[in-house]
Parts: sequence; C-alpha cells; structure tokens
Amino acid sequence: MQKSDTQNVDNFKINLVVVAHPDDEILGFGATGAKLVRRGEIVQPIILCGNVDVRQNRPTDIELFEDMIAANSKVGFKTPILGSFPNIRMNNVDHLDIVQFIEKQILEFKPHRIFTHHPSDLNDDHCQISRGCLAASRYYQRRNDIPPLRSLHFMEIQSATDWAYETNTIGFKPNLFVEIEKEIDLKLEALSCYRKVMRDYPHPRSKEAIKGLAAFRGGQNGQKYSEAFQTIYQRELV
Repeated sequence: MQKSDTQNVDNFKINLVVVAHPDDEILGFGATGAKLVRRGEIVQPIILCGNVDVRQNRPTDIELFEDMIAANSKVGFKTPILGSFPNIRMNNVDHLDIVQFIEKQILEFKPHRIFTHHPSDLNDDHCQISRGCLAASRYYQRRNDIPPLRSLHFMEIQSATDWAYETNTIGFKPNLFVEIEKEIDLKLEALSCYRKVMRDYPHPRSKEAIKGLAAFRGGQNGQKYSEAFQTIYQRELV
C-alpha cells in the first residue's frame, strides 16, 4: 500500500532520526522533519559518528559543532545526541555496542517513529547503523516502560544510497512520499550551514541534484517536491 504524506499524526510526537554522520540527518530527513516540527512534533537527531575525524576537507572541531547546531536549528530539530564511534570504521565496532547505544536513546526519548539509513547504502557506516537500528527498534518488546514503536523507515542519502551497486541486497524501494514544497528551500539552507559538504552540479550533493531528486520523487506520487522513504514497519494505520 502506498502512503502519501503524514496525515492525522497529532498523537505521534517524537521522531528519532538515527544516522552515521553530521549532515545525514538533513540530507535524508531535513524537509520532512521540518514539516513535522511545524505540526508540533519533536525531531531528535542521533549521530553516532559525531566527530567524523577522517572526513575529507573536514572543518575544525568548533566549526563542525557550530555547523551542526546551525543546520539543525534551521529546521527546528533538537540539539543532536552525538556518539563517539569511529568514522568510516564502524565495521570494526561490535554490533552489540551500536545496538545498545541506540537502545539507550530509545529508552531516553521513547520515540513513536524512527528514521534511519538504508542497509544497502554504499557507505558502510550507514549499513552498520541501519542493522543496529533494526535490532534496537524491537527494544519496546523487551521492556514494559517503552511505548510501542509506531513505525520504522529507511531514508535515502544522496552520494550513498544512490551510489550503491546492484547486488544480492535489495535496494531502496520507496513507498512513503512526503510532500515538501514548502520545506525544500529550508532543507537546502540547512545543508548550506555545513561547511565543505555541498558540491557543484552534477554531484548528487549539489543544490540542483537535491532539488531534482525531490522533484522526481514528487512526480512519482503526484506532488511537486517530495522526500521519499521506505517504510518497513508500521504498527497502525495513520
């Protein structure tokens, strides 16, 4: 069943966006998150590789933190919770450590929805976190003090999800399209807060490519601009 936009969700207040690196939260969820914030909901980013110490052209620690705060403030997100996991080396981290870190955030924030990476992204950090998030998402079934998770979604990150090669792993299959005509420019403004992240066209992290993908996803679902997600778990119809 194809779901279009998020409707009648006043009782769903807390959204966790669980990602690998600073900027992923905006690339994959910036416009949709801004739309939910405007509806009175909370968006709490969880960034496991908060330091991105091996990022090419990385700004200073202070600049990176300033950029992160500015970008998330622009779209109304809460201050990100940062992990200290190693950038581009998440495959060397015990799976249990990733799961337990995410479970800690689930226990703290008790989210109704979780958005995270697709498990077949080219970036292996994304894959490791996606797998950890899938395991952690069942935490509510093992504890009585956590409300049931209402839905779980994969998002697409340009220059990661779109760069994945076709293998035996099933690729990104969107089935939820959120109309973002009023939020697309805000997303681009938030991304511009991150120094040295945006690129010139035709790189997928250019303004033209990001807006082009939003137009393509919108056209798939009769909307002008959309962010697309793959819903893999939904507890109730909303």
